[in-house]
Amino acid sequence: MSTNPPRKQLVLLGAGRAHLQVLKGFSGQKTGDLEITLVAPTPYYIEPSMLAGYVAGTYQLDDLRTPLDGLVEASGVNFVPAHVQAFDPASKRIQLSSGDALPYDVVSIDVEPEVDRERIDATVPGARRNALFTRPLESFVQLWPQVQALARQGPLQVAVVTDSLAGVELTMAVAHALAQPHGSRVTLIIGKRPLLAHQPSALRQRVLACLKRLHVTLLQEDCTAVEQNCVQLANGASLACDAPVFVIDNDTPAWLLQSGLQTHESGELAINKRLQSDSHRQVFVVPGNAPLEVGPVLEANLRTALDGGSFKKAPLHSPRLRAVGCGGQHAIAVWGPLSLEGREVWHWKDRRDRRQLINLLRL
Repeated sequence: MSTNPPRKQLVLLGAGRAHLQVLKGFSGQKTGDLEITLVAPTPYYIEPSMLAGYVAGTYQLDDLRTPLDGLVEASGVNFVPAHVQAFDPASKRIQLSSGDALPYDVVSIDVEPEVDRERIDATVPGARRNALFTRPLESFVQLWPQVQALARQGPLQVAVVTDSLAGVELTMAVAHALAQPHGSRVTLIIGKRPLLAHQPSALRQRVLACLKRLHVTLLQEDCTAVEQNCVQLANGASLACDAPVFVIDNDTPAWLLQSGLQTHESGELAINKRLQSDSHRQVFVVPGNAPLEVGPVLEANLRTALDGGSFKKAPLHSPRLRAVGCGGQHAIAVWGPLSLEGREVWHWKDRRDRRQLINLLRL
C-alpha cells in the first residue's frame, strides 16, 4: 500500500514587496507537492515610497494601501493574519500570535522594519507613551488623520525626530500638509550628525532649500525626552511640541535577532548573495533596502532550495537615481552629481510609484 509523501512547506513571513513578487510568480501555477503559507499582521500592502505623498495630502489611503486577497487567492497560498512570536531555525518551527506553530522546509523573511520602542524609551524617556511612530505603517496611516484634524482646529507645534532620508521627506510632507489653515510649525530634529551626511551633496543642498521654503526649523541636536507638551534636547533646551513624530525604521525584529541565526559583529544578520542565512541555508532574508529586482531572484532561489538547481545572486544595491518628494506636487531627483527639481520631477515620481504598485499587484 503506497502513501503520498508529505507536502513540502514554504513559509513566507511578512507581506513585503519581494514576497508579493514571489506570490505573483506562483499565481496560476500548480504547486503540486508544495504548500505555501503567508504570515502577515494585516491583509494589506502599503507602499512605503508613497507614504509622504499620503501625509502631504496628494494621495488618499486607497492609493497606497492595497488588499492582498486577490493575489493570495490567485497564488493559492494559505494566509495567516498573525505576528511572529518566536522563530526556531534549529527545529524549523515558527510560533505565531494566533497560537499556531508552523513547521517549514524553507522559510523566507520579508517583514516590515520594526521599532523597538522599549529600547528607544530607555534612551528617550516618554517616547513610547507620547510620540507617534511611523512604524508599523498600518497604525500610522490610521492615526495621521487625527493630527490633521487637530491642525484644522488651531496651529500645532510638530517635531519630527529622524536621521534618515525617508524621515526628512516625511518632514517636508508634514510641513506642507499642516501649513494651512492656521500655520502649524514643524521642527526637524536630526541628532549630532549633519543633515543627510551620507547622501550626495546636490541632494543635501536642494533639501536644505526646500526645508527653508517650508519654514521648517532644523535642529542638529539629540532628543533626550518626550513629555506631554514638549520635547527635551541634549543641550538642555525644552521645545514646545503638540505632536512628536519619530521616523525610525531600521530595527530588526527581536524574534529574528533571538533566533540563533548567525550575525556579524555589528549585530546585522549574516546573509549571502543568494539571500540565504550563512548559518541556516533553508532560511532566506530580504534586506530592508533591497531594490525592486530582488523579488524574482528570491522566487527563483526559493524554488531551487525546494527542488534543486542553481542559485542566482541577488542585486542588493539600490539604483543611483534618487527621487524625493518635497511636500505637495514638488520633488527632487538626483543622479550622481546631477540634480533636477520641480513639478515635472514630482509627476515623473508619481507615475513611477503608481506604475510600480500596479505592476506589483497585477495578475
